[in-house]
Amino acid sequence: MGHRILACFALLLCAEATLSQSATATSTTATINTSLPVAYVYVSSKNYIHAYNAWADGKITSITGSPFPFANIAKMSVTKNFLFGVDSSRNIITYSIHSNGSISKLFSLSTTSWSSGCIGNDGVVTQVDYSQATLYYRACADGGSPNRYLSFHIQSNGSLQFLGGSGGTFPSAPQGVQPDLTKMGGNVFAFDSYCDDDTDQGTIQIFKRQSNGNLIFYGTDQSMPAAAPGSAFCMGPVAADTSTHLAAAVFRIDSQPHDAGFIYGPSYLASYTSDASGNLSTTSNVDNMPSLPVAGDNGVNAISLSPDNKFVAVGGKGNGFQVLHFNGGNPPTKFTGALLAGHYINKFGWDKAGHLYVLSAVYGNGTYTTYFSVFHVSSSGVQKVSGYPKYIANLTNLIVRTLQ
Repeated sequence: MGHRILACFALLLCAEATLSQSATATSTTATINTSLPVAYVYVSSKNYIHAYNAWADGKITSITGSPFPFANIAKMSVTKNFLFGVDSSRNIITYSIHSNGSISKLFSLSTTSWSSGCIGNDGVVTQVDYSQATLYYRACADGGSPNRYLSFHIQSNGSLQFLGGSGGTFPSAPQGVQPDLTKMGGNVFAFDSYCDDDTDQGTIQIFKRQSNGNLIFYGTDQSMPAAAPGSAFCMGPVAADTSTHLAAAVFRIDSQPHDAGFIYGPSYLASYTSDASGNLSTTSNVDNMPSLPVAGDNGVNAISLSPDNKFVAVGGKGNGFQVLHFNGGNPPTKFTGALLAGHYINKFGWDKAGHLYVLSAVYGNGTYTTYFSVFHVSSSGVQKVSGYPKYIANLTNLIVRTLQ
């Protein structure tokens, strides 16, 4: 099969399916101090990192000094004290987060000595462990390298100490977006996923965190949800919750005309459960999985779970996004229709006050125009906060530092 990956917007960065970091529970209205921000939101672009205070009513205000003149920062991760970003030269940059949310550069670490064998679209993926003591960095894109994820201990001053590589593989011809590493909160396992364009086989890779924080390749799971007779599913991006479950986008692989090598669908949302040994199981099948119309013919582009594990946001390429109920090991269930219809969804972020932040783009006249949006998500529905989507030029990524 041919290798077909749709181009991503902004700095030609592929969208990544991510886990909302450093959030473990959702605040209740009674516990929120409305005189203080509920989160800091950092949005990177071609020339800047924009920093915002996020308030309980969904409004955002610029942090003093924003936008900060740090250019070409792609994937970002965050701890209580530090913001980490990756630039176009494969440097991991540490920024200090000050008491008012402003940031300043502390360190820059080149990763080229560990990833010199990478080909094509390198790196640009980071993920902070739930312990906030370890940073994981994907060294290579298609084809991978023996050290697929590099582990770094986050020292008290924000500098990074190399621990080792994880191993694991990635096909030279995957379908869909480049996967992001997603770490469970309830055990020591992390996961990524892919659909091999050459074999039509879906795979979830399993990685195990060692006592020193180093991540190592642990095994694979290739069990797909049961499909209708004569059809088959392949694996899209996955996202872990703060317990022991995965939300997994899957799509019909047999519907591709003439073995064309691109996702055709339709797509569905499955759930998996990990046991204490990292073994995955699923009760999802073609009869109980909700469909994902926002995925269209091109598959899911972004997926993220809310901090309280109740909701999962799923975004497509030009069809907007939808929010579903996430039910742990039981199949997810429908909640909303398409939101931001016509937008390519690149990235989600959540705070603990019920807000969903969305990075998106609209294509027209040969270019992508990028937007930032805020939605309020509760059991009664999903409502766009007034004033959004907000145009900000050349956006590349976002991350949320929860405060309350």
